[in-house]
Amino acid sequence: MKFSWIIILLFFCTTSFGQSDEEATRALKKLIFLHQLDSLKKAHPNWEITQNTYSPDDSKTLNYDTNGLREIKNASQTIMEKLLQKDSILEFRVSYIYLNGSKMPKNKIDSLRDEIKNKYTANVPFSELAKEYSDDPSAKNGGDLGWFPSGRMVASFESAIKAHKKDDLFFAEYVEGSREWYFVILKTYEDRKSEIITVGQIRNKKN
Repeated sequence: MKFSWIIILLFFCTTSFGQSDEEATRALKKLIFLHQLDSLKKAHPNWEITQNTYSPDDSKTLNYDTNGLREIKNASQTIMEKLLQKDSILEFRVSYIYLNGSKMPKNKIDSLRDEIKNKYTANVPFSELAKEYSDDPSAKNGGDLGWFPSGRMVASFESAIKAHKKDDLFFAEYVEGSREWYFVILKTYEDRKSEIITVGQIRNKKN
């Protein structure tokens, strides 16, 4: 009798508080579209089901099987993952100098931007100019922003970048309310198309 109760208890714990790796795999394998993840959450409210999007750099390193599945194991949990959506995005890379308009008048901003441009034209490295003039933390990296996707920055900043080509030096600004942001931008790379992937995940934590 005691053995029967142990079996019942194990069954109850599995169905009520979690799922096996095999159950998670079967459930994910049936998914085709991203929106189906919501239905899976409703069908299994006790499962830890999440959605995750990987950056272009991360996406390049991930390997999925023919069913779009991937398993991640560590000491505390197993994560079953299903690739559900791929999206193409446009990325940019620039270095920039930020001048804070709330700290100085516009005529001073204009004078500084011209001064920076003249020094750059005279072959002073932009990285040195960023460290000298920029009010942004990126100054310590020479103003390099790294790769960033379309839509992350304010519209006027991105529009200026799109309108120029590699090695162009140009100005941009964003003024709205108390925000008075002025930029000197060096476009260091041509725009590139990259791919991001969105996955569904089921976590199975180990006791």
